Amino acid sequence: ATSERSPDPAPLTADRVAVGTAHRDQAAAVRAALAGLGVHDVTVDTANRLQGREYDVTVVLHPLSGRPDATAFHLETGRLCVLTSRHRHACIVVCREGVGGLLDDYPSTEPVQLGTLVKFPDGWEANHAVLAHLAEHRVAWRP
Repeated sequence: ATSERSPDPAPLTADRVAVGTAHRDQAAAVRAALAGLGVHDVTVDTANRLQGREYDVTVVLHPLSGRPDATAFHLETGRLCVLTSRHRHACIVVCREGVGGLLDDYPSTEPVQLGTLVKFPDGWEANHAVLAHLAEHRVAWRP
């Protein structure tokens, strides 16, 4: 595959593709699955380790996919930003159904003062904004 927008089209090779995850165990599972398919040159790592690097195409596991709850770690704005900004041409976000509802069910751990407008964590807002943006590009998985 080549990019039709590149001034000097070059083939897309495995070393220009990355998979981003929130956890090391997720990255290890993806690496093992790719190795089982004979794919060894795709970079698979966590958001923290992908920071500062750039790839032509990235596949991102949404930080809340597979989670029963929305913790501060998974809602951290920087993590979501890094995962969705490492690509030059395409970013594919893999997300399970129900993450929007999980966000809505996320209880704030900050004390609420009567008569004060509640401000949700930035990560909450960022995740909702990303999901809303991606909704128009959503492709449902069908086994």
